[in-house]
Amino acid sequence: MTRLHRPLPGSATRSLVDALNRSLLPLLAAALLVAGCGSSIEAVRVGDTALDRNGVAALVAEASGEPVDVDAVDASAAAAVVDRYVRYEALSDLLADYDVVVDDEAFTAARDRLIAAGIDAGDPSLPRFIGWQAALDVVEAGGPGIRAAYEANAHLLGHEMCTSHILVSYEDDAHAVMHLLASGEDFAELATSVSQDPGSGQAGGSLGCVALGRFVPTFERATLGALAAGETLVGPVPSEFGFHVIRIDEVRPVSPVAFDDLGPRLSAALLQIAGLTRTVEVESRFGTWDPVVGRVAPPAGPMAPALARLGS
Repeated sequence: MTRLHRPLPGSATRSLVDALNRSLLPLLAAALLVAGCGSSIEAVRVGDTALDRNGVAALVAEASGEPVDVDAVDASAAAAVVDRYVRYEALSDLLADYDVVVDDEAFTAARDRLIAAGIDAGDPSLPRFIGWQAALDVVEAGGPGIRAAYEANAHLLGHEMCTSHILVSYEDDAHAVMHLLASGEDFAELATSVSQDPGSGQAGGSLGCVALGRFVPTFERATLGALAAGETLVGPVPSEFGFHVIRIDEVRPVSPVAFDDLGPRLSAALLQIAGLTRTVEVESRFGTWDPVVGRVAPPAGPMAPALARLGS
């Protein structure tokens, strides 16, 4: 069995708290260390929400724990934090479209949860994280606006996907796989020779036909984005397993899961819908927004070392 073919792990709410706990909590105070004269030039836009260059530099400082020059932000470091910003702001923007109000009680509960996870109550970054957490909590609680947001867009998720993939360890290797496929290499042969997923690799990369909700969220978001864009090949797609190049072999329309049957999958479904329906713009110095994959990608590295690792 392929390592991807498994139920969706955990709830989106828990994922945010866990992510903050693992990587951000010791570093949040670094937002105060942003260096340079700064700029009010818009750098990121998600729907109706915008972030200027200073805001991006602050996000990078939080993640790195080091002072950041707003005019010399590393694009790879920026892409990772801007990607997280886009993901959660897209959800907030979607909820606003359906008049979902995050009330004081939700903000208070979210604040208490994040502080319990270790964020300092006086940290200047706390309000943003409270907003994201509160939005996730409101989604999980359901309600008329959440139902309306899901049911108006559920058709986007009404698919059973038949896919194949090639899994590699490095993003540059995935770029190299895309290059080789564009040059005429056979997908199944490449999957057999270089894929690090032994289960599907021996089957030419085939993952079979699976309903949405069985693969990790980034994998499913990329297949949905490719479907919407009329594309059959997409990559690189990051996941906890590495980087994927995905081929859509067949799409079978199915009835979307009813709202009342989503249960713990509701947050993941709304996050997917938000990512598919929001307009996103990112200044190139901070990464590249890929609307198909649904990700802010860092600059690609040189092709030659990656091709060498793949034996090409």
